[in-house]
Parts: sequence; C-alpha cells; structure tokens
Amino acid sequence: MSLYEKVVGCVEKVRAYLNSSMVSFDVVGSNPFGDVSKKFDVDAENILRKCIVDSLGDVVFIGEEEGLNVFGVPKWIVVADPVDGSTNFSFDIPWASISVAVAPYRKGATLEDILFAVVAEIFRSRTYVYDNGSVKIFGGSGRRDSPAPIVLGYFESLEAYTPLLNYLLLSQRKLTIRSLGSAALDIVYVGLGNAEAFIDARAKLRNVDVASAIRIATALGAKAVECSNGFANAMRIPIDSAERVKCVAVAYNNEILNRLAKALQKRF
Repeated sequence: MSLYEKVVGCVEKVRAYLNSSMVSFDVVGSNPFGDVSKKFDVDAENILRKCIVDSLGDVVFIGEEEGLNVFGVPKWIVVADPVDGSTNFSFDIPWASISVAVAPYRKGATLEDILFAVVAEIFRSRTYVYDNGSVKIFGGSGRRDSPAPIVLGYFESLEAYTPLLNYLLLSQRKLTIRSLGSAALDIVYVGLGNAEAFIDARAKLRNVDVASAIRIATALGAKAVECSNGFANAMRIPIDSAERVKCVAVAYNNEILNRLAKALQKRF
C-alpha cells in the first residue's frame, strides 16, 4: 500500500468517526496550547495517531491535542489537526476540516520537506491532496482563473484587524471580508481562488493548523509568508515540534501578495 493510500485511509477513518453518532461534545480538559479540548477532539486525534503509527511505523507525531509523541526510531514526521474548526463542528456549522502532513524525519524539518498533505472537509466529501509536487482535488473544482473578491481572516482585536483594513484601503476593487473558522480550509480556498487572500495576525495559529493547507495552496499557485519574520517564505515554518505561528498571509498570486505585504508593514 502506498503512502497516499495509507494516509488517506487514516483521514477517512477520522471523517467517518466525526460523522457518526459516537461523537461526544463533553469538555475533557485543555491541550498543550491552552485551548479547551472536547472529547471529539481527543478521540479524533487518537484515531488518527493510532492509524498513522500502525500504517507508517516509526514516526514523530505532532498533534493539536497531545503535542509531540515519538514512536520507535523516527523515519517520518506527521503534523496533524484532526478537527480544524472545532467550535464550528461543535455547533454544526459546516466549515471544519481534517489536516495531515507527512515529511521524512530530520531535525529542523520545515514545510518544504512535506511530501504528502491532506485537507479533508468534514461536512462534505471534498478532499484536497498534495502528493510530491502536484495537487489532486476530489469532490470539488480546480483553481479559478481569477480569484473571488473575498478576503478571509481572523481579527479578535483592533491590532489584528488593522492589516485587513489596510488591505481594503489598498485594493482596487470592492472586497468582502469573511471570518469562517477553519484556517486550513480558508488557506486551501485561497489556493483555489475562492478568495483572493487570507490574513491571520493574532499569533494564535499553530504549525499543525496550517502546514498541510499551505503546502496544498502553494502547489496550486498561491503565495504564502510568515509575516512576523520579515515576510519570510512560509515554507520555512518548522514542523519538527509544535509551535505557534505569529502571522500568516496567503495570496492568490504575487500581485496580491505585494498588497498584503504593504498592508502588514504598518503593523510589524
């Protein structure tokens, strides 16, 4: 069985559980990042981790609920968020996803090392797969020739909202802002052209939230930067440990990325 078949099979197990009657929404504690954990979060990660370890063997598994776990002598790094959009999922808002990225193990590994990545919508049978340089889309359409006039982002404070406001002022067309609740899906949708940009300057995202999605979106043609670090290429984000990502910006193309950079320069 190929890496593709093994990882997609594990993702489908998680999706089947999340769409079953076995899901519990009870609060069971908090994760290493300090977020509230519900039983479905923990169960989904346990299902995914067990399947990945059974399928791939010696891995470093980095998940949102338990952080970093090492199994055997690592050959692979797996970075995963089994329920990205937990709040949406809890209240039956159909915007949540499963994210898994796989890279050969090495110290100092980054997004650039990812060989295989999956973002799967939980509420719909749509799956986006990066496989060694190319993207396959199951249940959805390909990349638009030009992006929709929509900006996706998160802004829980005036400071986090300022880059979005700056971007609107720099834009040459009327834009709509949406805050949807699953960063992974948001980023993939920018890659598809269903939105022209994504900004999150809250310093709340983790590498487990964005690794798979950025790998997929950039392979589709999008541009992504870690925008608190001199607008560094997002492919340099580390994946060998669980880490926060202070600022992420994703653009449909270079022209939009340049506007995003101007909008963000006033903040950092």
